[in-house]
Amino acid sequence: MAPAVNDFNFDHADLHTEESAEPQSLSTSSSHGDQAKVLRGLMEQRQPGVIEKSKSTRCRTLAVCSGKGGVGKSVISLNLALALAKTGASVCLMDINLALGNIDLLCRLNGYWNLSHVVSGARSLKEIQLEGPLGINVITGASGLTDLADCSEAVRRDVLGQMQELEATHDYLILDNGTGIHRSIRQFVTSADDVLIVTTPEPTAIADAYATIKSLSTIQSLEIQTLVNQCTSLDQGDKVFQQLQKTTELFLHTGLSQAGQIPHDLQVVQSVYDRDPLVLSHPQSPAAEAIFRLARHVIDVRKTKEQNKQESYFPRLWQRLLGEAA
Repeated sequence: MAPAVNDFNFDHADLHTEESAEPQSLSTSSSHGDQAKVLRGLMEQRQPGVIEKSKSTRCRTLAVCSGKGGVGKSVISLNLALALAKTGASVCLMDINLALGNIDLLCRLNGYWNLSHVVSGARSLKEIQLEGPLGINVITGASGLTDLADCSEAVRRDVLGQMQELEATHDYLILDNGTGIHRSIRQFVTSADDVLIVTTPEPTAIADAYATIKSLSTIQSLEIQTLVNQCTSLDQGDKVFQQLQKTTELFLHTGLSQAGQIPHDLQVVQSVYDRDPLVLSHPQSPAAEAIFRLARHVIDVRKTKEQNKQESYFPRLWQRLLGEAA
C-alpha cells in the first residue's frame, strides 16, 4: 500500500540550502549565456522525419501537470512551447485548467472564445485559435470538451474532425493541465503520449507531486517524467527527484524519469509581471537556458519513441471521454 500524502517523509535539511549560500549553477553548457549556441544545439536535434511533418510522423502530445498550485506549471508550459517553436516546430498550447486558465494572460492575449464555444457551435476551432509569440497557437477552455459526452453524434463527429485537423498540422501539442488530476480532466492526461509533473523542493509540493504520480501509476502506457522547478542548486534538484523516484519504486512499483530541473531565477518573476515570456525577454537567464535544455529533452524523447506509434491523441481522448460517460 502506498503511503498517505501526510505520511510522506522528508528530510528538510537535505532539500534546502542556507539562504546565504550562493546558488550553484544549473547550466551544463560550457559557454554559459551563449544563446546562439543553445539554439544551434536545438536545431541540430532536428532530423528528417522527426520535426518536419511527413507521412511517417505525427503530433507528439505532452501533458504538463502539478500536484499543487504555485509551482510554475503554466509558465513552464508556455516557455517550453516557445523553446520548441524556436527550433522551427509547429506548436499548439492548450489550456485545460478548469476555470483558472491563464496561458493567454501570460503572453498578452485575450482568450474570450474557447473550446466550449466550439462544442456549442458558436465558433469554429480556427476562429478561437490565438496566435501567440513565434507563431504558436494558443487554445483556451479545452476542458469544455468534456461536454461532448452530452452532445449528439453529429456534433461529436464535427468537433472531432476539427480537432484531428488541428493535430495533423502541428508537431507538438502541449496540454497545460489544472492542479492535481481532477476527474473532469483526467482523460486529457491519460490519453497523452508523455506526462510531465512539475514540482518544487518544498515538502508540500513534493508530497502533492507523489499523490499525482500515484493517481496515474495504474496507466501502464504512460511514462511519467518529473521536473523540479525553483531549485537553488543541482544537488537540491537531484535529491528531490531521487526521493520521489525511490518512493515511487518502493510503493507503486513503477519507474519515474527525470526531465530536468529549473533554477530559482528572479527573471522568471519579472517576466510574469511583464507578461513577456522568459525565453523571449531574458533568453540568456539561467532559467531560460534550463528550459531550452528541457526542449532538447522533449525532442530526444520524440526521436526515441517515434517508432512506437499509438493512435492519434484526439481519437484516444474521445474513446476515454465517451467510455467514462457510458
